Amino acid sequence: MKKKAVIGVLIWCVALVCCLFGVSKLMERQDSHLKYDGFLAEDEKTQPFDVFLMGTSHVFDGVYPMPIWRDHGIACYNLANSSECLELTEWTLRLALQFHKPKVALVDVYYVDRSLSDVWAHTYRHLFLDAMPLNRLKIQSVMETFPKNEWAEFIVPFSLYHGRWEEMLAGTTKLTMNAVPCMMGAEMRLRTIPAGPWTRTTEMNPENMPGKDALRRIAALCRQEGIELVLTAVPSAMTEQEQKNVNSVALIAEELGVPFINMLDMPELYDFETDLYDGVSHMNPDGALKTTAYLGNWLAEHFDFTDKRSDPAYADWNARLAEYEAYYASTWGSMTTEDKLNAAGDGGTEQ
Repeated sequence: MKKKAVIGVLIWCVALVCCLFGVSKLMERQDSHLKYDGFLAEDEKTQPFDVFLMGTSHVFDGVYPMPIWRDHGIACYNLANSSECLELTEWTLRLALQFHKPKVALVDVYYVDRSLSDVWAHTYRHLFLDAMPLNRLKIQSVMETFPKNEWAEFIVPFSLYHGRWEEMLAGTTKLTMNAVPCMMGAEMRLRTIPAGPWTRTTEMNPENMPGKDALRRIAALCRQEGIELVLTAVPSAMTEQEQKNVNSVALIAEELGVPFINMLDMPELYDFETDLYDGVSHMNPDGALKTTAYLGNWLAEHFDFTDKRSDPAYADWNARLAEYEAYYASTWGSMTTEDKLNAAGDGGTEQ
């Protein structure tokens, strides 16, 4: 009788765990999986990535892997996340290296002045972490980057997603990005808002900002793993102070002996009257394609990548390219100038 009771309790516990797991998956937003499942599904042995594209939403919105594949046969994945400071980019890289080791990590430095203590939306934190399998390193990343009272929602998602019932019943659930699998982690923002008056400054902020220390650690990790580090600043209508912060990365790049591609110094690459999604910081597809073309050419010129377009192991990449071309043509490619100026462009889609 006692044995039967123990077995009954065990069965009940297993059933409870299964129910909690099922409800947790039901409550879970799909953003993270849309963005990262393609990355996690690639086989490191047969389909290694050449380049990680990393940093803030400037890269998330402004650099598309598929045109680089089309033009050069370089396999890139966009691991950038909205509002990601460089201390979190460091952890993004550490976690990503569990699955793939690229030849090059291209890192955006827009948030060089930000630290972990700066407030940013929880939704963006979940965008990267939710798809990552739960393991020791993920738990360590959560414990070292978030306050203790926030650990549970990143380690035990049910602690957060049970609150999603109200959203789901009200029909207000939205994805917070406009990414589809063929974009390989990038996002396409479908709108044009011209920027206001903008002045370029080449002055530098000499302070040792939090992101500079993070860049030193990222550089050390890349050296340890045999990865080439490249720093970049994607065009945006930054304030003068933001420009000074970004410009000063030239000094840390020189210290570390790594390239720094500051696209603000390349006015031929952008037109802030036509290339911005929000009139301030983020590229629409017109701007993103210019940025992407430049970076693709730069990478092909400075590194000895093997052109993988005819490699049978990457046949699915060519299929994704066809999907990307069709997606671009049916969305941005089919919009008139007036459509682009009047689009809502929030990037969210109903789940």
